[in-house]
Amino acid sequence: MDPMQSFMGDVNRRFKHLGLLFLPLFLLACAASPAKQTKLADASTSEDSPAVSSETKTNTETAKEPESYLPLTPELMYYVLAAEVAGQRGQVGAAVDLYHRASEVVDSPNLASRSAQVATLSRDQKRINRALERWVEVDPDDADVYIMQAPFLMMKDDYDAAVAAVDKALSLEPEKKEAYLKRFSENMAEVAEPDQALQSLSKLSSYQQGDPDARFAYARMAFFFKRYDETLQELAPLIDAEPGNEEYLVLKADTLQRLGRSDEALELIADAASREEASQDLRFTHGKLLGENGRTDEAREIFESIQADAPENRDALFALGLLALEEQDGALAKSYFSELLKVGDPSYQAPYFMGVAEEILGNTDAAMVWFASVPLRSNRFELAQEHYINLLVERGELTKARQHLSELRKELPEQALQYTLYEASLLQEEGKKQAAFDLLTKAIKQYPQSEQVRYSRAMVAESIDRLDVLEKDLRWILERDPNNAQALNALGYTLTDRTDRHQEALDMINRALELQPGDPFYLDSLGWVYYRLGDLEKAERYLRQALEVQPDAEFIAHLGEVLWERGKQQEAKQIWQQGLEHDADNSLLLDTMRRYGQ
Repeated sequence: MDPMQSFMGDVNRRFKHLGLLFLPLFLLACAASPAKQTKLADASTSEDSPAVSSETKTNTETAKEPESYLPLTPELMYYVLAAEVAGQRGQVGAAVDLYHRASEVVDSPNLASRSAQVATLSRDQKRINRALERWVEVDPDDADVYIMQAPFLMMKDDYDAAVAAVDKALSLEPEKKEAYLKRFSENMAEVAEPDQALQSLSKLSSYQQGDPDARFAYARMAFFFKRYDETLQELAPLIDAEPGNEEYLVLKADTLQRLGRSDEALELIADAASREEASQDLRFTHGKLLGENGRTDEAREIFESIQADAPENRDALFALGLLALEEQDGALAKSYFSELLKVGDPSYQAPYFMGVAEEILGNTDAAMVWFASVPLRSNRFELAQEHYINLLVERGELTKARQHLSELRKELPEQALQYTLYEASLLQEEGKKQAAFDLLTKAIKQYPQSEQVRYSRAMVAESIDRLDVLEKDLRWILERDPNNAQALNALGYTLTDRTDRHQEALDMINRALELQPGDPFYLDSLGWVYYRLGDLEKAERYLRQALEVQPDAEFIAHLGEVLWERGKQQEAKQIWQQGLEHDADNSLLLDTMRRYGQ
């Protein structure tokens, strides 16, 4: 998928990570003051989360009133300073405990709040609950503490208590209703199943009282869970009551688009965007929908008009840059993304696309510099690494590529396994099959329980004629997961193609198809094993079924061979020719044709 398709296909693309750290864009909210906005369950993994240091301060801008001067007793000073030192040294547990002791020395809402925020970094439920309880004890009228409590209650599956906490926060600070509802929604969307999340939202007092903000939060949640009919149902009375509300109209248009009702979506949003008072966001949504429906010239006109009115509009610059990339205009793309870097690139995506633009222009060195500069916090980081490594390989620097992957494994140990699998795949593509096999064998010692590593080694083992290792690894997987259809099919196909154990293979492939009926690869395997068993009629039937689902060149090679053996040489030639048009370099297809003199 090219960049513009990716962008237009889902401008609100979500990236799910551990805990409650990164959440779907359409649910993002700033429910509390900056100092109280810590993403609760996984805050310590974010470069933007507050560090346990003296630099993190209580936000006084949103305080209800200045807190009276605290007596800086030696005991209090010791606890606070020791906590900060512990935090600086990465001793989070010690910092949490020391801050809690400090919060018990004096009844300070600010200190109790700080203690709770630091406690979230520990991921220790007992410590977090203790700090939150102290905050409530010191300042029971601070709505933020109840909002902070809610996700931890959800994690304990106490959804009713979470609803009660949010109701309490809303009653204390109704002016923050929209922000609190959004934060509750984003947390719920991350930790709860769809039915539970929607049911909990519907239990809020504000929702039951028909509050528009609560109803809209429910509609957005339903959209997030792809319950589009429910989204439209919830939006209908809201739009009737407030037909000019842009948020309502945008959500309805996006919903109609997801339902395949593109004409209705465009008509709705075009009418709203044509109004004199239409916002830039609404006009942008119109352009986005046009782009999603292949009307990129019209989309470009809208983005250009937005950029003309507001030269620093990031969304317009980003969209125009992607359009330029789609048209392979590297120079124009660079101009837009350069401007985006000047005005601010909060999503850290511009460096990646600058690299893509330089690639288009043939400036490999510049492209590599840009890809190397993409920060870890960017959702384009992984893609940037792939580009960087591929460019090294294209330049014949496979050793450097492997060194880079080794460094990534050290820097990002939680992703080391995936980088190992990527390196093995890279080696195999470069014809270094034994090196790939050796790498995966070493990885099995590091990750002895990984099915991924075992399966990957099995596939490499087949390519170097180590069928004993292939069978050993696949049977290892099946011992632990007898219903692993992928392993069943892989072993069944190999036994079909490389041995005479065809009946055993047939049983495995049939089992795989029982687990995943209609899978084209499994149907191809079934057709191939019947061919090996001499039942050409069944072989042809199942191979044709596989091709109906997916026109794969290897399926075509198999079907052509079966047709040839059935005396249908002319049809076999035609089928093979179609395969060449689909994949002219497929080795199995070419080898099959050569064997039959074609």
